[in-house]
Amino acid sequence: MVRAMTQGTKHDKKSEGSVKDTVISMVISLAMALIAKIYVVEAFVIPTGSMAPTLLGQHMAFRSPETGYSWTVNPWYYSGQAPLSPQGVVRAGGVREFPIVSDPMTLSAVFGERIPANNMYPTGLNLDPREPVALRAGDRILVQKYLYFISSPKRWDVVVFKNPEQSRENYIKRLIGLPNEQVWLVDGDVFVRERPANVDPGSSNDPGEDSEWSIARKPDLVQRELWRTVFSSEYTPLSPLDRRTGRRFFTTPWSGDGWETADRRVFRTDRAERTELVWDHENWPVTDWEAYNDQRRGAGDVSMGRSSGVKPVYPVSDVRVRAGVLPERADIRVEATVEARGHVFQGVLENGRAVVRMREQGSDGAWTDLASGSAPGFRAGRVTNVEFWHVDQSLHLWVDGRRVVEGSYSWGPKERLLHSTGRHGSDYSSMNALSPVSLYERSKPRISWSFEGSAVELHRVGLDRDVWYQPTPYYDPPQTNTPGFGTHPWNLATMGPDHFFVLGDNSPSSRDARMWTGVDRDVAQQIDDTRGVVHRNLMLGKAFYVYFPAPRSMGRIPIPDFGTMRWIR
Repeated sequence: MVRAMTQGTKHDKKSEGSVKDTVISMVISLAMALIAKIYVVEAFVIPTGSMAPTLLGQHMAFRSPETGYSWTVNPWYYSGQAPLSPQGVVRAGGVREFPIVSDPMTLSAVFGERIPANNMYPTGLNLDPREPVALRAGDRILVQKYLYFISSPKRWDVVVFKNPEQSRENYIKRLIGLPNEQVWLVDGDVFVRERPANVDPGSSNDPGEDSEWSIARKPDLVQRELWRTVFSSEYTPLSPLDRRTGRRFFTTPWSGDGWETADRRVFRTDRAERTELVWDHENWPVTDWEAYNDQRRGAGDVSMGRSSGVKPVYPVSDVRVRAGVLPERADIRVEATVEARGHVFQGVLENGRAVVRMREQGSDGAWTDLASGSAPGFRAGRVTNVEFWHVDQSLHLWVDGRRVVEGSYSWGPKERLLHSTGRHGSDYSSMNALSPVSLYERSKPRISWSFEGSAVELHRVGLDRDVWYQPTPYYDPPQTNTPGFGTHPWNLATMGPDHFFVLGDNSPSSRDARMWTGVDRDVAQQIDDTRGVVHRNLMLGKAFYVYFPAPRSMGRIPIPDFGTMRWIR
């Protein structure tokens, strides 16, 4: 009996110890999770499309049956963007209509003044779904919170922070301006200089001399993330005719004497003498129009006012042209040319040499070589992938994924405006003088390829454009319709020692530092009352990974879209 009691006591003590260990483990795990959340990594959900298509808020997803192209569109179709409203509008007669969007790979003439007031597309394949299109959730991301305790934020980081206007909201944007800098957005690009000693943080109206400024160039990984495809030949429609109406909705943007390009995914010329392949800049103008912002046509009326989300569309001359070059002979000469801002920019590959150069437009004078170097030669019967970049006032040639030459030119912001708009000095000193789209006529690019020495096939012939930061005015009083922060020499964005300037990748539809007109009362009292900046104490961390993209639906079962899990650049 004594032995039985002894065994029972040991068992009770063992059980008591096991429970105690479990509780301690749970407390430690909870504490570690809280510490990790506060100091290390935290998950966030992207709420809006201000960073689209880099990061997606709530959205609709489409895939074209003719081109195979997939893209996303903001959830404008949902009344008030409320996911509880079934997609589809019941019109007179009880007919349910669903949103009509257009395949971006078939859209030409997407330019502000060419969009008719009735919101009908000028060209392009219209997708008219016959069933509801699901409202998909925003990307779920991970944010490194400890990083900015040990190192300062870097330009072009994607950062999460407390909204200075509403401190209970978390915002995500791309970091553009650093402490003690001035920022001026010029012709879509970012120019910076050190803050003059006599200038206080906030707004400044003295741009000084051009020599004080430099353009902020993006790292390669960031730049590749920010290229937006205008067209790529692998998305040429299977049929250029609408299957219901017989209307031709597509004409290729590339053409040239001796070239076979019409309704083809692979272009070819049999000529060995010099030939040109020219981009149709009249019907396919290169602009900052973003497919994610497509809301120009749907079931029901869509107003055309600025408040409705219909934005101005600006020409973009920072572009990448690319192709897989398959020559019949190895001794082929390849040139890629971009004409814009009163100049001609060109990359040349020939006989194992690469050159990037420029000269004034309309001049037959000598070229100015910006850089030259060796490059892999072409091989007969083998595809060589070639890219030519004109971006951030620099020229790059890439061969099979490796940059072979890079050169740059150093215009200041005033000189850049002179070449882009034809104006300088007092010509743009009046309020909002830099906002009209028509001002940037000289920035409309003309793009071409030329080949000499061999018949050639071209595969995956693509044109991409860079992000273009719009000179958006303030929307809210008391600054309504005056130049936005950092968009005009009368309103330069000036950072203090703990200030940062941030912008959204979806510039036409991003409420960012350009448009902030106030500061949250608690932020103003406890941290800083400077308008248009993010104080260091409001920074939460760097976004680094999309760990759970919007799931796809298989019937009623949501399936994670593992293929779009990705690092954030």
